[in-house]
This record gives sequence, structure tokens and C-alpha cells, in this order.
Amino acid sequence: MSKNSSIFRSVLKIKCPKCHEGDMFCNKNVYQFKGFFDMPDYCPKCNQDFQMEAGFYLGAMFISYALTIAQNVALFVAFVTFNAYSLVPFLITAAIFLIITGPYILKVSRSIWIAFSINYDPNAIKDYEAQH
Repeated sequence: MSKNSSIFRSVLKIKCPKCHEGDMFCNKNVYQFKGFFDMPDYCPKCNQDFQMEAGFYLGAMFISYALTIAQNVALFVAFVTFNAYSLVPFLITAAIFLIITGPYILKVSRSIWIAFSINYDPNAIKDYEAQH
């Protein structure tokens, strides 16, 4: 793993929070809806358990909600700043932004949620490889 690895980069790239290398989702394309939420049970690089308990990712729903609200507030501020606020154009623009960013927000919210529970271990991959 590179020395400039960060939790922020790991979350945005939707990587394992323990090793920052393994993919959290089987389907890497956020706009391909077949198998959208399919996750491996364990990280392919460090063997971190992604299915820690039943209902674990329900908390990600609140993260997703907060990110969506933040996006809409930023859009509202942009409309007001440029003195272009009108309800119908704002709602249309907000809907378009949600359609475009929604799939990514759903996946990144799971990445944020699991990152709260699992700490980064720079030796996770070496330790796993040494065990096998």
C-alpha cells in the first residue's frame, strides 16, 4: 500500500477500510444496477469481514440521507448566490443531481459507515498472506 493512503481516499474509492485496497462491492460500476448491492463476505486482499452482523448497514441509510441533504443545500445555496432561485427549476435540477449522484452516494455511505467501525492496518495484507 502506498504511504499516502488515507481513510478519505479509501472511502471515496469504496475500498476496504482495513487495507484500503480490496473492493467493497462485487460490481465496481455504480451505474450498472444488476447486482448493485452485492458485496463479498470478506475483503479479497486482507480477509476483513464485510458482513459483520445482520442489519449492520442500516446505519448507512442515515449517512446517505445526510449526504443527499448536503447536496441539496449546496444546490440551493448555488441557486440563491446566482440569484436564479425559482421552485420548479430548483426541483428539476435537484432531481437530476439525485439521479446522477444517487447510486454513488448509496455505495459511499456504506463505505463511510463501515469505516467508523474498522481501523486501517498497514500490515493487514501481509498478515493475511502470512497466514496462508
